[in-house]
Amino acid sequence: MKQEAQGIYAKLQGPDAEEVKAAMGEYLQLVDRFYSENENLIAPQQFEAAKKDFEYFMRLIDLTLAYFDDGVKTSREIQSKINC
Repeated sequence: MKQEAQGIYAKLQGPDAEEVKAAMGEYLQLVDRFYSENENLIAPQQFEAAKKDFEYFMRLIDLTLAYFDDGVKTSREIQSKINC
C-alpha cells in the first residue's frame, strides 16, 4: 500500500490537470481502503486528516505496519505516537 501511495503521489505532482484529478481520486480510494482495513486502529479524525495530507497518511501507514510488526500494542499507544 505504501508503494501504491508513493506512485499516486508522483502523479499528483504532475503538470497535467486531468491526470492530477484522476490521481486524487485514486488517492482518496486508497485512503478509504486503508481505513476500512484498519478502522480498529485509526480514528475517524485521523482518516479525515489523511485524506487531506499525504505525509500524514504515510505516517499512518508506517505506524500501522509497526503495530503489526511489533505484535501486541494497544490502539492508545499508536494514537499517542501519531498525535506527537
